[in-house]
Amino acid sequence: MNDVLEAVRPLLPAIAAAAADVDRYGAVDPAVIAGLADAGVFAMLQPTAFGGGQAEPDDYLAVVRDIAAACTSTGWLAGMFAVTAWHLALFDHRAQQDVWATDPGALLCASYGPTGRLEPVGDGFRLTGRWSRCAGVRHASWLIAGALVVGADGAAEDFTVAVVPRTDYVVEPVWNAVGLRGIGADEVVVSGATVPRYRTFGWVSAEQRGELAALYRLPQPTLYTHAGTTPVLGAALGLLAGRATTACPPLSPVALAGADLTLSVLQMRRNLTELMDCARADASPDAALMLRARRDQVLSFERAMNAVRLFIGQSDDDGRAERVWRDVQTARMHVANDVDRVLAVVGEFAFGLPVDEFIL
Repeated sequence: MNDVLEAVRPLLPAIAAAAADVDRYGAVDPAVIAGLADAGVFAMLQPTAFGGGQAEPDDYLAVVRDIAAACTSTGWLAGMFAVTAWHLALFDHRAQQDVWATDPGALLCASYGPTGRLEPVGDGFRLTGRWSRCAGVRHASWLIAGALVVGADGAAEDFTVAVVPRTDYVVEPVWNAVGLRGIGADEVVVSGATVPRYRTFGWVSAEQRGELAALYRLPQPTLYTHAGTTPVLGAALGLLAGRATTACPPLSPVALAGADLTLSVLQMRRNLTELMDCARADASPDAALMLRARRDQVLSFERAMNAVRLFIGQSDDDGRAERVWRDVQTARMHVANDVDRVLAVVGEFAFGLPVDEFIL
């Protein structure tokens, strides 16, 4: 049973009622964030050692879908805050202690573009840079930032990410997108912050994998790509559910769209189940499974987008469809939802061509 989902459901009417204001004023009320935190949403993928739920991925995505059905921006933040907690669980235990030991509810935002520089200094680094699209930064107290490790000559030697506290960065409020207006994906500037080496991270090594719970042995891109699609899927499902009483006959485009969205939920559930089976067996999933999971995930986005399009311009529209449509167009820019690129790789693989980016 998904206890978090049960705890969230009483909050959904108020979240839905506030959705227009979230879009109008460009912010999710901190009281809503606090309510979702109390319900355990953001800690679903957090280790139990730090008070988290360490939940099954499908349970987490079900919660994100329901929240996004009420408000896409709020659902987006729910998905991203949970998945950044998942990522922190891959770091050195000392980094997790820094973030969660005194505040198990601490939230992390992230920007993974390598737009920062990490210069080695003693046993750590000095971090400098500017990062864009840091969704949820106004609610977070820590940042995960992508950066290049540079040598003494200034040349890039490696790519990694660093975790820094709110006291080490400045937020520049620039987010003014067409959709997802409430996610507050502002820019962040860090100017020479000291970062202990244990608060930097590249990829999980073979040695580390054996020490991690199955949830944290999933391929690293998996939850991020699903987190970028699931809010849109939830928003489309919410839009269809709200218009069910006025839908056309059973074979209408609306009914077919509903079937497509249900198919997407089932496909994603199947793929994540198989990926978790591999993780429990400490086995790496093969290219066919990784590609299928990525294919079904991006097709879920495309089906959701097509479903939302059906409601644009309806005479009885109260503005919700247009608002969700703008959310979809903004989410379309996320790397997780690059349908053409992913399907091109899937096609190459189907014809036996070498594929070296199937995990992206």
